[in-house]
This record gives sequence, C-alpha cells and structure tokens, in this order.
Amino acid sequence: MLLSKMEKSMEMMREQIKKGYLKLAILYTLLKGPLHGYEIIKRIRENTFDLLTPTAGSLYPALKELEVNGLIKGEWRQRKRRIKVYMITDRGREAFRRIIEKHFSIASAIRKWLLKQLAPIHFVEIDETTPVFMQAVKVILLDENATIKERIEALKDLKMRLQELNEIIGKIVSSIDKRISSLEAEIKLLEK
Repeated sequence: MLLSKMEKSMEMMREQIKKGYLKLAILYTLLKGPLHGYEIIKRIRENTFDLLTPTAGSLYPALKELEVNGLIKGEWRQRKRRIKVYMITDRGREAFRRIIEKHFSIASAIRKWLLKQLAPIHFVEIDETTPVFMQAVKVILLDENATIKERIEALKDLKMRLQELNEIIGKIVSSIDKRISSLEAEIKLLEK
C-alpha cells in the first residue's frame, strides 16, 4: 500500500514536470515564429528529439494558460479553414529567458548535490567544463541571432558532453553493481 502511494506521488510529479516542460517547449517553439496547434506539436517533437510528444489534449490547455497569462497570443486566421495561430509576446520572450536561466542554476545545484551524494559510492571525475555544456544549450535555446554554423557547433559540443556523461554514468552504474555484489557477499558471510 505504501509503495502504491509512493508510485502515485511519483507519477503526479512526473506529470507536473511534463506540463512545465511542455509550456517551456511551446514558448521555445514560438520564438521561431507564429504557428497553429498541429504545427506546434510537430515542432516540439522535432526539437526535443521525441522526448516530449504532446497531444492535442495536453497542448491546448497549456496554450490557453499561456495565453491567459499574456505569454502568448492567439489570432484566428482563415486558411483552407479557420485556425488559431499562436505567437509569443514580449512578456513571453522575457519569461522564457528567465526560466531558462533559473533552470540552469537549479540543474547545476542538483548536479553538484547528486555528485556529492555519489562520491562515497564512487569517485566521479567531472571537470568544471559544464559551463561549456550550458553555453551550448544557451546558444541553441536563447541566441536567436546565432548562425547555423554556431548552432551546429553548439549541437556537436552538446553531443560530445552527453557522450562523456553517458560514459560517467556507465562507470557509476558499474561501481554500484560492484558495491551491491560486495554487500551481498558480506550478507552471505554473516549468514554462515
């Protein structure tokens, strides 16, 4: 029963995180220009490499909330049929910029805390080149004037950092497995 409550709580937190990232993804997508709902869904999927896959049922409530808060505005336009096209407002641009900056601060603090917690399990070598990682993400997300070459370089840097992080995580998982085996061996010795 306790596990069930914990699972429910975790699922609720995951849903809240997804909703928050969806709103952020909408703002980012609209930085590139006005779009209607289906185009926004398509671009979010592309921009997040399918990590976020919004549905109409999740997108439109988020659009409405962003519009009510003055971060985006919608206009009805006549194409083949009448559609609502959304665009980001100046207030939305500023909110996006501040949210991203705050996100980097929080992510950095969490990373430092996590590495401190993992240190007793396995010494983790992560140099402080993570500002390079953060700069790559900032160029991709925030620098509207970045050239295509600068964006390509930022993506290459990001890819390299993620590959390095993947190697580190692999080492940590291996160390955890060794520690588990060691503790299990201790239990067997104590049981004899």
